[in-house]
Amino acid sequence: MTKIKTFDECIAIAGTAKKHLMLGNGFSVALFPSIFNYKTLAENIESDRINCLFDAIDTHDFEFVMRRLLEAVDIVKHYDSSENITRHIHDDIEELKRTLIHVISKSHPPKPSEITDHQYDSCREFLLNFENGNTYTFNYDLILYWVLMHFNDKKELKLPCDDGFRYPYSDEGVSEEELDTSLHWEIGRERGQSTYYIHGAMHIFSDGSDIEKLSYANLGVPLADQVKDAIDQDRFPVFISEGTTEHKLARIKKNGYLSRTFSSLKSITGNLFIFGHSIRDEDDHVFDFINQNNKRLKMFIGLYGASSEAPNRVIISKIERWRKSFPNKKFEFYDTSSVDVWGKSSDT
Repeated sequence: MTKIKTFDECIAIAGTAKKHLMLGNGFSVALFPSIFNYKTLAENIESDRINCLFDAIDTHDFEFVMRRLLEAVDIVKHYDSSENITRHIHDDIEELKRTLIHVISKSHPPKPSEITDHQYDSCREFLLNFENGNTYTFNYDLILYWVLMHFNDKKELKLPCDDGFRYPYSDEGVSEEELDTSLHWEIGRERGQSTYYIHGAMHIFSDGSDIEKLSYANLGVPLADQVKDAIDQDRFPVFISEGTTEHKLARIKKNGYLSRTFSSLKSITGNLFIFGHSIRDEDDHVFDFINQNNKRLKMFIGLYGASSEAPNRVIISKIERWRKSFPNKKFEFYDTSSVDVWGKSSDT
């Protein structure tokens, strides 16, 4: 029988070595369960074409639909000599990507004040367990960013939150009005980075070469509103929304920020705690990379609910395969309900 420990027990097992955190969608769902789930997102789809696809496949899962479309391309190309059908499917794939960005932006809480001070404080206590390590997130939303920024101006409460974005070098020959005051990520200037968005995020944009981060400080406009305005102008965030692990990895390799985020996973030492992630096959590119390139890293995998529940049986079965493939590596399970990330057990 699989032994499920508490979060505190796993923290104790990790000891004094560095502790890193990897967040999945469950981190945001735990705070806003009616917003950050595929069913709610699917209900906000405005495209008739994409709605028809979801109805035909009978799902609310964006990645599942993406996988089916990619599989359809692989099959149809053997029969579609004119490539007309293949082009239509590729058009739907691109529309599905844009749709996911639109619905996340539309559904997203508008302001950081949607999170209470009590919730901020509780989440800070959780994140303090990892203050000497890196934080990785698969999430596109702004929740982690809001938590980090909430304490950023309070020296005694500030959390490590270096995401690698910097102001450009100033040019003495440029007037103050013409200076670029936006935040950019550049290879060679990211030293000290400790916060990583594995698949991109709502507030990170790229024109193909330059990688820029939107921030409240620059414009004084709520970040969620800035994102919506940018999308309305056909500027889209860096989002890895491909349906298969192979396609996701291919996209990551084409983006300097994402590829550097990815490669950093092989150099972290100590312990990695995974919270709110179902270890889906679509993210095998991340977990396979960690297991193959970082064989001494201890991994603690969070389970939500009883170990006998179907989703957890899938996770446990997968980790057991990891144990056989990497016998010298330590894997432990912990109950995510044993850590109160958002202070729900003591709501005030």
